[in-house]
Amino acid sequence: MNNLLFKFCIAGLILIFNSFGIHIPTKISSDVATVYFDSKYEVEINTNIIYGYGLSHDSFNFENPRQVPLKLDIYNPRNNFFNRPVMVLIHGGGFRNGSKEKLPFVEMSTFFASRGWVVFTINYRLMKDFGSVPNDWSQYINKIRTDKKKNQKKAAYPAIRDAKAAMRWIVANQERYGINTNYITVGGGSAGAVSALAVGLSDNEDYKNELTIEQDPTLLSTNPKINFNVKTILDFWGSKGSVDGINELYQKQLYNRNNPSLFIAHGTKDQIVSYKNAEDLRDIYEQTGAPYVLHPLEGKGHGPWRYNDLEGNSLGDLALKFIVKQQRLIVK
Repeated sequence: MNNLLFKFCIAGLILIFNSFGIHIPTKISSDVATVYFDSKYEVEINTNIIYGYGLSHDSFNFENPRQVPLKLDIYNPRNNFFNRPVMVLIHGGGFRNGSKEKLPFVEMSTFFASRGWVVFTINYRLMKDFGSVPNDWSQYINKIRTDKKKNQKKAAYPAIRDAKAAMRWIVANQERYGINTNYITVGGGSAGAVSALAVGLSDNEDYKNELTIEQDPTLLSTNPKINFNVKTILDFWGSKGSVDGINELYQKQLYNRNNPSLFIAHGTKDQIVSYKNAEDLRDIYEQTGAPYVLHPLEGKGHGPWRYNDLEGNSLGDLALKFIVKQQRLIVK
């Protein structure tokens, strides 16, 4: 069979599959698939896909260890493209509660998937799971926090460890989902933004190699040899504490001019995560020269997902325009 006939047959099969609602990704010539400012595609949602396992215990004394599955949802635009850009969204809840099913994340995921991104929303271990924490990290938390938030801060470690495991799973499955992992955006709200910043700014070994396989055998379920690189971070009213922790504990300097481009949106009247956290990140990016934008949400408190600016742009609109510019995506 000659090459032209082969391509003709493949095209015919794709049309047949599509007529039955089965979508087969097909390669396109550009480096990354075209995205859209306005909604373009219907969105398919695949839920509760296991991306690995983590340890849970009865307390932070780490007795009675057991493995728990870690799950994500995939919002897939109904098109036939390979090389689609990736977005990973991480829910908030102070590392105490919350889930990938929270309405703002469903809406944001649908917003971007309908415009051409493949979106992954993840669950991770919460404070009630008492995930494994390295001794030096636990001692660091005990030193800097003596209040009731101490365990909440410890819960950040397994949460971020899980988020980075999800990133590795996504890269390992890039062909299956027709994605281009050179165009990864990671974002979140509140605690999810804390995780997103840590995922995007830390090194691949951070939040992974601090525990050995003997201490945490679930590491083997999380594609530990896979690396990834984040292009853009979406910080919705978060903070940089978990990045600072790595810098202080392991004598690193994770802030530099090659950091991912950073989108910050933060309410100026936020009483839960102070607006100063946004200003601190702005100042660091100003010093390093890495690209960023800060949107002060004037008069808003914590979690204003319904925000629209004076020109009618939603948070999704603002973030999309920033991503497109920074990643030089083809947009229509």
